[in-house]
Amino acid sequence: MISATIITLNEEKNIERLLQNLEGLVDEIIIVDSGSTDKTLELAKKYHAKIFYREFDNFSNQKNWAASKANEDWILSVDADEEIPLELKVEIKEAVKSREYNGYLIPRKNLILGKEIKYSRWSPDKHIWLWRKDAGNWVGEVHEEVMVGGKVGELQNSKIHNSHKNLSEFFESNNFYSTLLSQSMYKKGIKFSIYKMFWNSFFEFNVRFLYKLGFLDGWRGFVLAYSMSIYQLMVWVKLWDLEKKK
Repeated sequence: MISATIITLNEEKNIERLLQNLEGLVDEIIIVDSGSTDKTLELAKKYHAKIFYREFDNFSNQKNWAASKANEDWILSVDADEEIPLELKVEIKEAVKSREYNGYLIPRKNLILGKEIKYSRWSPDKHIWLWRKDAGNWVGEVHEEVMVGGKVGELQNSKIHNSHKNLSEFFESNNFYSTLLSQSMYKKGIKFSIYKMFWNSFFEFNVRFLYKLGFLDGWRGFVLAYSMSIYQLMVWVKLWDLEKKK
């Protein structure tokens, strides 16, 4: 009834924990890998996952392609660094029996720098991660979302996102995403603006730390707000670099 879809690249630190966690919940596991050079695929084979290769171009295409390989009626999209607690497993099993909804929003708890981030624009974090295969698909090249035709319900229990354990991982991720976002902006014809570069950076910090109460997350809230303001600078600088090369 449920196909779990996962896209991977060098996830040997996370993949086994996730696959163990999915046992008893899903009927098949689809992994679309974009060229792992570690033990990701070796570990995945132990759990009889169906493994496919696809060169990465953007997240929506990668995840839609993974969903196209699924044989079950429902898609549960999970990342390698996530896990599904028992209470959510029970809720998911009941949810897919319903004929009323074509998809479900699922809350997510984000653990960053060793602690759950409850503010700072990381919470509430609700997205559609469970949907009928024939009723939804991913859209957006960066920070993608599932769009579902029909009625969407909402589950109460949260999945757990074991996100960046240290600042090095966080900065590495920001570097990757800022490259993707700047490329997407360039393709859309968005032009570099020094005003927007500084304004977006200033806005990002203040929204996260003040408006979204990031200060209640303590030093982590400050570090994350500051890091995301730098992320905005990176996006616009990379856009400027793309225009310069053109």
